[in-house]
Amino acid sequence: MSFNIKSSGESVEVWLSVPGTSTMLVRQADNYFAADSDINDYTIIVNEGTQYQQIDGFGGSLTDASCWLLKNKLTDQKRAEVMQDLFGPLGINISLLRQPIGASDFSWEAWTFDDTTNNTDDWSLSNFSLWREDAYIRPMLDMAYKVNPGRTKIFATPWSPPAWMRSNKGLYGNGGYLRPECYSVYADYLVKYVKECEAKGTPIDAVTIQNEPQYAPDTYPGMKMSIQDQIGFIKDYIGPKFQQNGITTKIICFDHNFDDGGIDFAANVLASGAYNYCAGSGWHPYCTGISCVHQKMTEVHNRYPAKDVWLTEAGSGTWLGDDSAQFADQMYHTIRSPRNWSKSVVFWNIALDQNAAPKLAGVDTSNSNRGFLTIRSDSIDSVTKNTSYYSMGHTSKFVDPGAYTIESNSFTEDIEDVVYKNPDGSKVVVLSNRTSIRKSVKIKWGSQSFTYSIPEKAAVTFKWGAPNK
Repeated sequence: MSFNIKSSGESVEVWLSVPGTSTMLVRQADNYFAADSDINDYTIIVNEGTQYQQIDGFGGSLTDASCWLLKNKLTDQKRAEVMQDLFGPLGINISLLRQPIGASDFSWEAWTFDDTTNNTDDWSLSNFSLWREDAYIRPMLDMAYKVNPGRTKIFATPWSPPAWMRSNKGLYGNGGYLRPECYSVYADYLVKYVKECEAKGTPIDAVTIQNEPQYAPDTYPGMKMSIQDQIGFIKDYIGPKFQQNGITTKIICFDHNFDDGGIDFAANVLASGAYNYCAGSGWHPYCTGISCVHQKMTEVHNRYPAKDVWLTEAGSGTWLGDDSAQFADQMYHTIRSPRNWSKSVVFWNIALDQNAAPKLAGVDTSNSNRGFLTIRSDSIDSVTKNTSYYSMGHTSKFVDPGAYTIESNSFTEDIEDVVYKNPDGSKVVVLSNRTSIRKSVKIKWGSQSFTYSIPEKAAVTFKWGAPNK
């Protein structure tokens, strides 16, 4: 695909994906930097002299559904292979997991870590236990965490407090809210969760306060939490309790859509007494219209530059269209989010079956959701890698935690890119051709450059080594 011949310039790894073909995250012949001379309509200038946010990681969620499939529908040998494909350096090298605290929509049943008979109050949390993870969630989380020791960070998010803490005595939305008298015990619940995870060898790097606090789902755990409720909970309860217990886990507010309502929510929390306890805000892209843009994260960052932003969930599936459309949407998020200060890009389920399951009754009845993998539940060792495996791999495989996003130009809705500098000094360019036309692109780095012809709708990652190698 490259038009440059080998020269004395530094070599560049080239990894290409062309949706609809067998070329998905396949290494191509190396390219080579040479003295810059020719003119190109698409010249991307890499300026490592200007750097932006430091990266936490890229990945997905080992949901109840994902873990059940990995544990029960794969043989030991196949499971070890799949875990290497997901978390190993020869695979896509995932570096961040966002784990539900209890059940989500993609679970066998609705549960938390302190369920009680008839939802009786448990003020001392004597019933608290991580036992529900024991059968398959904890083994898979431990296995994933150990594939590449020290690389993977874990964020954690509750879909709901225990039912007894809520006004409706249930886990689903249905208008239920966190009872005011339960704010303190709910903070204790999260303290216990973080402490027990650390004791089990999987420390929690960050918690968000409530998954999608502006939405009360009827078919799965969820809970609305107002701006004032979240301010009060962070400022008066979980923030102080984390400090009192010596917990350094970051607290992330909001965790919902980047639209005008999201801006209002996150900005108001950060403008309050919760500011000193909040590391920043979490974001999702499940919105439409002209206000639903990644730049909303930049708006919040610009108002509160000392606070970070994270894209904490971006789902994918057939509602977006065919494989090519899904791949394009995934690349859109993995490029535009870091260009708008996000320290992460996290997709949703790591694995679902052929029916977009396991899931709670009434969830995703169109079977439209797709995970990184499809693991069939009606057979053993049937694994298919979906577009999100490859699109995430274009970044997660090459960009290490601690990398910085560095300056580059991008051609909106045409040739889009984001550039990183890894801790070892290596540079990574992730590029997406969002058009239906093959394009010749120049990557210019200092006084050197190379050109590459990228096919229509394709993505490419370029990586070159540290200057002193």
